[in-house]
Amino acid sequence: MKANRVLRSASQLSSAEYIADRVKIAYQSLGSDDIPELESLYTEDVHFEDPARALQGRRPLMDHFASLFENLESCSFKFHQVLINETDIFMSWTMFVAHPKLRNGATIRVEGCSLFRTRHGRIYYHRDYYDLGEMVYEQLPAIGLFIKKIRQRLGR
Repeated sequence: MKANRVLRSASQLSSAEYIADRVKIAYQSLGSDDIPELESLYTEDVHFEDPARALQGRRPLMDHFASLFENLESCSFKFHQVLINETDIFMSWTMFVAHPKLRNGATIRVEGCSLFRTRHGRIYYHRDYYDLGEMVYEQLPAIGLFIKKIRQRLGR
């Protein structure tokens, strides 16, 4: 009877639902001190992709995160909808990010979503979807106004 409880606990620890909870906790508020916790979520051979880059491997991904966190004033996520099956996790979110070179360090709000694929209790595929223009280009003084005007014209 005790062995069944141990097996159940082990399978719960590797379940996509458990990993989704860990992701929500880890990404709620991010900084350089959070790298070890983030690292524990991913497989050695993780593939990461977002609108700006694609990376292969946990070390390049952690180096990327460390580089991002050096320049950020703050970064946090609010998660909205989470869809889970046996191995895949889909999360919609709002990211709140403050960077000194974007909008004079004011907090920027970016809507997006992530797809995570898991195996053996870790993430081996992480793909983020968001509007890079909304996050970066619209926040730059010279380009931002131009991008916003193009969006307005396309919306007519």
